[in-house]
Amino acid sequence: MGQENTPFLQKDYTYNDERKTYDVLLEVKVGTKESLKKVTAIVDTGCSSGIHLCKSFVNTEKLVFIKKININPVPVHVADGHTINADIYKAICQMNGKEEEIIVSVIDPEKFFEEGEGTIVNVRPLLGRDLLDKYDVLFKGKERKLAISCSELNNRESSL
Repeated sequence: MGQENTPFLQKDYTYNDERKTYDVLLEVKVGTKESLKKVTAIVDTGCSSGIHLCKSFVNTEKLVFIKKININPVPVHVADGHTINADIYKAICQMNGKEEEIIVSVIDPEKFFEEGEGTIVNVRPLLGRDLLDKYDVLFKGKERKLAISCSELNNRESSL
């Protein structure tokens, strides 16, 4: 039999008064080993990056990444249906003491939208599959909780 997989992180969903819904928010640290910064992000299983950020957020928070991967901008499809160019980086992400190297996508929606289409007020970072797929992630809907544990594969590899 496999051993019990005890979560290293459990988090209650956060109620969003404005939208009258529950969000799954996690606080992680992102950057380089020398420069990790706290980021609160929505857990988004539809996001393929480790973390998806806006350029204005990266600049405001003074985030630093390991290295830029792409030479030319990479088209990224965002939830509202637009395709926006992104820069792709490697970075370190710490989540409750666990550290992983992840892919970070940085978009610049302010540059994309024409001035006549309004301004972007608040775009929250998205924590995506490049990080989540490294763990066992359980969304407990009725309890409104998230539980994250090391996968059995990771447990076996670390015990070798």
